[in-house]
Amino acid sequence: MINEEALDNLVICKKCHTLHKKVALQAKEKAFCQECNVLLYQNDPQMLDKALALVITAGISLFIAFEFSIMRIDIQGLEQTLTLSSFFSILAEHQQYVIEILFLFLLVLFPVGILLATFVLIVFMKAQKGGYLTKRLLILLAHLKPWNMVDIFFISLLVAMVKLFDVASIELGIGFMALILTLILDVIISKNLAFGELWTLHTQIYGVSDV
Repeated sequence: MINEEALDNLVICKKCHTLHKKVALQAKEKAFCQECNVLLYQNDPQMLDKALALVITAGISLFIAFEFSIMRIDIQGLEQTLTLSSFFSILAEHQQYVIEILFLFLLVLFPVGILLATFVLIVFMKAQKGGYLTKRLLILLAHLKPWNMVDIFFISLLVAMVKLFDVASIELGIGFMALILTLILDVIISKNLAFGELWTLHTQIYGVSDV
């Protein structure tokens, strides 16, 4: 039977599922899959600093996306300015309460919760404090990450815009650009802040004890 320590020394490729044995890396070195050349893990001493800057920027851009106009729609002289905040008001006016609650969780609570939890995690790990808290935050983020649906909402928004192009004049706003920036930053954060590397760093900082 393979014990947990032995499993910790193995890594599986996300693309071809080839199993590899972990080797120690020098600063800024990267390990790639021998079969498909996909990045497996890396040793980036500035990982937390980069991630913290990205998380703060993503939080600001998400705030702008919520508060500023996403688009202005003009249908035969009838104008409507859409923001994420007004989107919930429109759902409430049409008594779509179930959809409103669903969107509230998927577009507000989960994305904001992920950014906030990541921010607190990085700050405490940089300070090398709160071993128990950081461990719980890593577990929480693993559960919350799949529920970040901002990208799905953005695709739905694009589909709706395409359907409206023939009957309406659409002017994109600052919120739309901020939403695009948020999605780009989310992808960059995901690539630069892999959970496997975070757990490895957590072990290096706090040890392997169940703190």
